[in-house]
Amino acid sequence: MTDRSVDRSAAAATIADGSSTRWWTRWPGLRLALGFIAVVLLVDAAAGTHAVLIGFLALAPLLAAAVETVRRTAVVSASATTAAVLAGLPSGMLGSLDHLLRVAVVIAVSLMAVYVARARAGREERLRRMAEIVRTTQAAILREPPRRAAGVDLAARYVSAYEEAGVGGDLYEVVVVDPHRLRIIVGDVCGKGLDAVRLASAVAGAFRQSAIIRPDLTQVARDLDGLVGREPIPARGATFVTAVLVEIRGAEIRSVNCGHPAPILRRRSGCLEELQVSAPDRPLGLGGRRSAEVTHRWEVGDRLLLHTDGLIEARDDKGRFFPMSAVRECLSKSSVNDCLAAVWEAVHRHVGGEPHDDIALLLAERQPTPPAGRG
Repeated sequence: MTDRSVDRSAAAATIADGSSTRWWTRWPGLRLALGFIAVVLLVDAAAGTHAVLIGFLALAPLLAAAVETVRRTAVVSASATTAAVLAGLPSGMLGSLDHLLRVAVVIAVSLMAVYVARARAGREERLRRMAEIVRTTQAAILREPPRRAAGVDLAARYVSAYEEAGVGGDLYEVVVVDPHRLRIIVGDVCGKGLDAVRLASAVAGAFRQSAIIRPDLTQVARDLDGLVGREPIPARGATFVTAVLVEIRGAEIRSVNCGHPAPILRRRSGCLEELQVSAPDRPLGLGGRRSAEVTHRWEVGDRLLLHTDGLIEARDDKGRFFPMSAVRECLSKSSVNDCLAAVWEAVHRHVGGEPHDDIALLLAERQPTPPAGRG
């Protein structure tokens, strides 16, 4: 039996059983609106003032319009109208002018509620499509790095912020220069939206080219600085890019920091170090002199985490930043992919939901050099 057949069989069994697919457990907005209608009718019957309370039934369609689909809002509207008509029976007011006027009010508000629900659903769908287009474009920029290159295991992860934060311009790229050397960039565009995504794409593309032909990272940084400086300044943001450039060659890590959070090096012993430089350069696009590479050493089993500021600036409900102790624990997992999954879960727990800024993560782990003639 195929997976699809299993799914259909399970669905049929669930529908027949009725224990987990009942509408009142799936649609809380509809449940609340219909419950409100029932409460109004009960209060109306108990108070004996039928014609006065009928008007309150119009609130149920408005409640449904705020949270439910057009079809379910129409169901609530029809239910409210029917209830308004039937509410005139117990008192004998059915058909009176007062009763008809109050029913007309319920009908008018119900029609308005359906219109509001339709307009809201259309707007939400347009926003969803726009966000999906931007996210798809951004995903095309962030190419998946090779799992292993130049004696290094690699993994990357991009965590999008919640929708209200907008889509940012975080980026990463890995370029394998030769079998023993690779170069990495992790950056963050100042700004949000399509302008930031476009600039991030330009920087990533320029890095792919420059990282191959330039002899050192300082010249790569100058190339990127010129690119960002030549980009037209949009109306809102995306005027510069913070970035860290890293070259890995055996036991050496060379880096150039352009106003970006320092990479975190986790030693095999568990100690954490930041690859700080004496004076980080200005972000790309702001000009100025570019410093020479800074060289660090790492051993087999050490892990290097490059990240954007969304990680270190993630705050909990008390305003506390994401702790480095959590990073140490996350980077102790068995594989680089497990490490990044643990980092995301830890950020999610710390923030108590979705992060307020995009987070780009790239993790590299040095592996033993295979014997000559193998690997």
